[in-house]
Amino acid sequence: MAGIPPELYQKLRQFLLECEQFESDRTLRSVVSTYQPLRPWRFLPQANSIASRVNAVISYLQDKSRSDTKENALVLLLRLLKDLIEEEDQRHQQLVNLILELENAFADNSTLDNLKLETKTETIIRGTKKRKLEEEKRQPIKNRWAFLVGVNRYNDPGVHNLKFCVKDVQKLEKKLKELGYTVMCLHDSLESDSGRFPIHNNIEAELINLCNMVDVDDLLLVHFACHGKLGRDEQPMLIVRDTRLSTIEKTGLSLADMKKYMHSSKARRLVLTLDACHMGVETGREIDDPQFIHNAYELAEGFALIAASTAQQKALESPEKNSGVFTHYLIEGLNGEADREQKGFVTVDDIKTYVLYSLRRWSIENDQVIQEPTAKTEGLGDMIVADYRYSHD
Repeated sequence: MAGIPPELYQKLRQFLLECEQFESDRTLRSVVSTYQPLRPWRFLPQANSIASRVNAVISYLQDKSRSDTKENALVLLLRLLKDLIEEEDQRHQQLVNLILELENAFADNSTLDNLKLETKTETIIRGTKKRKLEEEKRQPIKNRWAFLVGVNRYNDPGVHNLKFCVKDVQKLEKKLKELGYTVMCLHDSLESDSGRFPIHNNIEAELINLCNMVDVDDLLLVHFACHGKLGRDEQPMLIVRDTRLSTIEKTGLSLADMKKYMHSSKARRLVLTLDACHMGVETGREIDDPQFIHNAYELAEGFALIAASTAQQKALESPEKNSGVFTHYLIEGLNGEADREQKGFVTVDDIKTYVLYSLRRWSIENDQVIQEPTAKTEGLGDMIVADYRYSHD
């Protein structure tokens, strides 16, 4: 299914945010469990905020439908809410309109999906191998998106404040915009009532919104500059402005959730960089041929995680550089320093190699415990994160 059009998605999301049924997991489940058409999906995903709950429910129900009536589960949920609202209430008519728009959108998607399926089947019948068909669908990067979060100050008295996280993401924002990225930046130098102030709910909601907007041939880069901590079962957690250590599983952001949200997007190219403590992961060409570049780099897709340190190290800040050391070298690499082979572009592997070497050298020169970034990549080829071959004006 092609999904919900962005404008309709925003309209639907805003409406559900104002529904009292979404105030808690218990309330929503009790309402849904009494409605027979929705009983197959009565165990809805749980969340710790209304925004997260709305996002999770939309994502969970939008591609599900009853096998008997073929009715879409999300449309069924709206029908249930409509029945709970008096006809005199203006929200009743809003729901009627939303249901109609959703049904039309899903009908259009179904027609399109069927047409694609028929075309694909016909092509395979004619003798084209499935692998070739999939390769033909792969296209160079169309749009580049970035989601940046920097947190200097923390509500929990047990978490010491940092100095350069906000400056880091502001500098990274400037660099990425120069490289043609559309950037969403959250940091705690913004007004506290701003939707982009870096508290748990804002970060989660804005990332999910962005993930719903990006398209299949886009690249999505996500970067966090903040504290990190290993939570229960040694799971990496990001500490944001309103995280409390005593309830970190609820108020922190788990690395697993961040990856889940990114993977829920249509984008086939995902890059996550983390300038935070305890965020490491176990890590388990001279080029002049244009066709090799096209296949190995421009068509590369997958998921890459680059973390500032191993799981047992701290990510360091440098007063001399006025920055977090990892982010400083990340920006240098994006500036072109990582392009050692003069290809005209910088890839994920270039960044990984450059930052690793630079951090080792800096640690020795400054008599610091060696801070080693770690990386994990999945997918095809080596994704381009900075391309200097074309103008980005």
